[in-house]
Amino acid sequence: MKTTSLEPEIKAFEELAECKICLHIYNGVFFCQGYSLVNSQRRSHRKTHPERCGREQRSYCVQHCMHDLNRRMAASPERDIFFVHCRNRCFEVAAPVYRNGRCVLTVFAGLLDPKDKEKVRRIARVLPVFAAGLETKASEISLVGKEGKDSFPEKIQKFIGDHYFEDVSTADAARAVCISVSRLCHILKENSMGTFSQMLTAERIYHAKQFLTFSDSDLRLFEIAALCGFREYEHFSRTFKKETGVTPAAWRKEHQL
Repeated sequence: MKTTSLEPEIKAFEELAECKICLHIYNGVFFCQGYSLVNSQRRSHRKTHPERCGREQRSYCVQHCMHDLNRRMAASPERDIFFVHCRNRCFEVAAPVYRNGRCVLTVFAGLLDPKDKEKVRRIARVLPVFAAGLETKASEISLVGKEGKDSFPEKIQKFIGDHYFEDVSTADAARAVCISVSRLCHILKENSMGTFSQMLTAERIYHAKQFLTFSDSDLRLFEIAALCGFREYEHFSRTFKKETGVTPAAWRKEHQL
């Protein structure tokens, strides 16, 4: 089955806004049937803007464009636009998208000239709408083929797919689908789906494989672990090897595109 790409929509926006789009993706809907819906280069500022960001020290980029910005967004979740400057005189407009109270996507438009205030104003006005639409369309693509109302097994699986990167429990899932914990466990057993913990681990490992395969080498292994819901890299490494037979580093070396 041919997988739909979101690249035409992104490229059209780039042409109209005269900028480049970079993405920080924190959920799994941009991966569908083992394929990325966007060019992997877009997940790296250093590859999207090699002439500027690519010359900066990576440690500074990760701290400034990822961790510091994430803290700013967490402190002001009501804001739909953030302006990002760096010491290399790079300027971007960033639009976060939230689902269930958590940022699942940040869309960056850059690199811009801060003196061109009219252009910055126009991009700041439309970028949040574009970012939300991009995430919505990715979600719709990932749900293609599902018809009618989800059954409880599908609802449980969907909950895990939506929250695998969080610290969630069986009780959280039961509450989300409006059944008791014992009923949820019975449904999983009745449908031979394994335990909730096993399903959650499988979902996390699936997305870890996607990140290891499709992300560039600038995304460190411990960062991938955090994106997939593992608090500690050592736990991630042990679990990944138990499930796949190889370490995350070995998987990346063999499968990375």
